[in-house]
Amino acid sequence: MKTNAKWIAAAALAACSVGPAMAQGEPVVFVHGYGGNSGNFSSIMSRMTASGYPAGKLYGFNYNSLLVSDTASGRELASYVRNVRAQNGNAKVAIVAHSNGGLVTRSFLVNEGGQAATRRFVSLGSPHSGTTSAWACFSPACFDMRAGSLFLLALAGRGCDRSLWSPVDGVILPAASARCGSSTQVASVDHLTLLTNQSVYNSVRAALQ
Repeated sequence: MKTNAKWIAAAALAACSVGPAMAQGEPVVFVHGYGGNSGNFSSIMSRMTASGYPAGKLYGFNYNSLLVSDTASGRELASYVRNVRAQNGNAKVAIVAHSNGGLVTRSFLVNEGGQAATRRFVSLGSPHSGTTSAWACFSPACFDMRAGSLFLLALAGRGCDRSLWSPVDGVILPAASARCGSSTQVASVDHLTLLTNQSVYNSVRAALQ
């Protein structure tokens, strides 16, 4: 497994610093992928709460990926984040997104002013540069996930933060399309196992710093 040594050093430094590092109790919003739901993050959430993280600070955002474009879902995410912040003293949120959820989040950050509301954004196996597998499905979100789509062209590489990717993802093709911003190659696991693997979970927690 290749590792970005500079990124790991920066993450370790952030973990020891005050301010930009993740606060215990910071609201975390989870954004699922195409055809999924917030239950996809049950393993990650369980591990976080087992480590002492307050369950009441973990929020699962659901959207209709089968019928709605990523731009429209990004607007829904903006409304959801506003509600989460209102419940948490207007604190900024951290966002963890899987697969297409990463594109929804980038639309929120770029088109809906989400940068001001978000401290950290971590994507897991998201088709930041598109995926050939999106040619096998037909819906607004599928069109958005295709390389060279109007949606991706409009984003123009913006809205990235921390991205985690697997070389054997199997859904994001080519696998390197999941790289965006500060990217780290994680354990060689498939697309859905990114959500349950212990090593990947450790990488998510490090990336949240």
